[in-house]
Formats: sequence, C-alpha cells, structure tokens
Amino acid sequence: MMQQISMSVAPKIYIKDPTMLVKEDFDMLLMSKYDLFYRRIVEFTLESFEGTLEDDLLAIIVDGDENEFEMRLPESGYVQSLQKASVYFLKIEEYETCSLIKTLIKKYE
Repeated sequence: MMQQISMSVAPKIYIKDPTMLVKEDFDMLLMSKYDLFYRRIVEFTLESFEGTLEDDLLAIIVDGDENEFEMRLPESGYVQSLQKASVYFLKIEEYETCSLIKTLIKKYE
C-alpha cells in the first residue's frame, strides 16, 4: 500500500519485511506495484537537472513494525535508476515519459 504524495516529497513505500527481499525481488516488487516510485525517479532526476532538488532522499521504505528506512539516490545512480524506470514506462506504453527519460539519461551519461 502506498501513500498518495504530492510531487517533490519522498513517498513512503510499505513493505512487510524489506530485509527478506533480494535485489531481484525488490526490482520485481517495484515494477509490479509502485508506479509512483518510478514517477518519483523521473521527477527526482529532473529536479536535480533543473537545480531545484533540495535533498537526495528518493523514498522511505516502511516495514511491518513501522520502522522507516531512507532510500537515497546519489547522482552516480541516476542513469541506472532512469534505465529501470524506462523499462517500466515502456511496459505501460507511456512514451512521452520514455522520451523525457532518454533525454535525462543523455544529460547524466
């Protein structure tokens, strides 16, 4: 379950036990359920490019005990994160977002 957020605010993603997820599970979980997470990646990197990003906090993972874990995205991870977002947006046929992602990737490569 994901809390509705206004853009520019790190979303809270609720995962019962994030320590039990392996990398592949986490990628699958995000792709299957968290449209907002991928939109956040695009928005986050766009804000960084425009110079309006205030913090590198991408999202907050909340476990079953309500413990919060900050997920930060340094600039060195932008291209890989945008590539993952691109796969998602291609899958849902949101081609305008894919075009924006392609432009952002070129800026950060």
